Amino acid sequence: MRATIPSRVVNRKSYNQAFSAKFLFKSFSRLFLAVSCLLAFHSIQAQQTNSPFSFLGIGEVYNGGTAVSSMSGGLGVASSNGIYVNTLNPAMLARNRYTVFEMGVNTEFKAMQDGKQRSNTYNGTLGPVMLSLPASPRWTLALGLTPYSNVEYKTVTSRKLNVIGTDSSTTTYNGDGGLNKAIVSNGVRITKNMYVGLETSYLFGVINRDITTQNLTDGQNYQVKYFNRSNYSSVHFKLGYLWRPKISKEYFLNVGATAEFAQKIGLKNLGGFDIYDATGITLINADTLSNPNASITLPANYKFGVSLEKPGKLVVSLDYSTTKWTGYKNLNGSSEGLRDAYTVAVGAEYIPKFDAISGYFNHVMYRVGANYTQSPYSYNGNEAAKDMSFSVGVSLPLRTISYVNIAFVRGKRGVLSSNGLEEQYSKVVVGFSLGDFYWFRKPKID
Repeated sequence: MRATIPSRVVNRKSYNQAFSAKFLFKSFSRLFLAVSCLLAFHSIQAQQTNSPFSFLGIGEVYNGGTAVSSMSGGLGVASSNGIYVNTLNPAMLARNRYTVFEMGVNTEFKAMQDGKQRSNTYNGTLGPVMLSLPASPRWTLALGLTPYSNVEYKTVTSRKLNVIGTDSSTTTYNGDGGLNKAIVSNGVRITKNMYVGLETSYLFGVINRDITTQNLTDGQNYQVKYFNRSNYSSVHFKLGYLWRPKISKEYFLNVGATAEFAQKIGLKNLGGFDIYDATGITLINADTLSNPNASITLPANYKFGVSLEKPGKLVVSLDYSTTKWTGYKNLNGSSEGLRDAYTVAVGAEYIPKFDAISGYFNHVMYRVGANYTQSPYSYNGNEAAKDMSFSVGVSLPLRTISYVNIAFVRGKRGVLSSNGLEEQYSKVVVGFSLGDFYWFRKPKID
């Protein structure tokens, strides 16, 4: 049994791509227009979120997966059916033999508590926007834009300034922003069973952090604010590998791996102090400190995955990843107390009867997964925060090889065995995998 899409679904000859300069220019122009519209929509949508876990480092790092990956516990290092764009392992792209446009939207509801108080937040964000283009029978190119990290927090603390408690002050910690990646990724099949890939990305974004202190009993209520703005801009690389031998008449074994080595990321940093009155009017603008040639060191990340696949029917997968956050270095050369993190994910994909001539639900793809992560954060420098989640989802056929992907994720994270911060969350991820995308068909004349 060949690991290809049945002839019922697609006529291979009708999808041969002629990569003329004119055709590529028109295709990329239309893609740019579509992505611009999506980003414009994303920039005006309402958001309300607060994540204390984004306080350190570059914030919460996005796992990089699409809606399809979210259904299966966030895995994908060694699993891909060639219908959707795999954003986790660039080597898997070589299995995509048809033009596919992929995008998605993430919505999340969080309930946080720390033993004393409880708060609810929600947010909506745009997920990866990707386009895969088969350049030859052995080589597939992918272009896209995906979030990399997010910073969004606000924390207020108060303390007494004297023994009898008549004087007090508050300190407010604010942070917002994040990083994104513009991606050019390549996957190549070098032998019958071996694939390699390289993702080259441009990492960019702005992260703002400020600390405001106010004395509530001095009669003036002045606010002293320290602000820090970091503008990131640098190139980033990821290597991918896949070995895919056929182990029986119907089954394939997929073994995949990715590597992102520790890399320095350039940034421009600006910081300083301001003094405000109670109404927020600036009284004093202190001198700012600028460092246009600063850098941080992002930690190394390694992923390994294995899956057993019966093409067009069943895939069972296991992924393991580790990020060496102890190797992270901020502007001052500190790792900020972050720990090495690891993730274990298991998942499965099932299709009732992919090659059936009729019956809509014969072609629906069902997925389920679970994820366990030991995060880089800790409580009082002792117990590491953990993240556990369960996910389900479906891919509903639209036409030919196009699907709407719907994932639901339920989980909790934090220091779950003590009175530390605990966060329960529910996510709904909706994505579209548009194969044979008509914008990218070259017209044929009979």
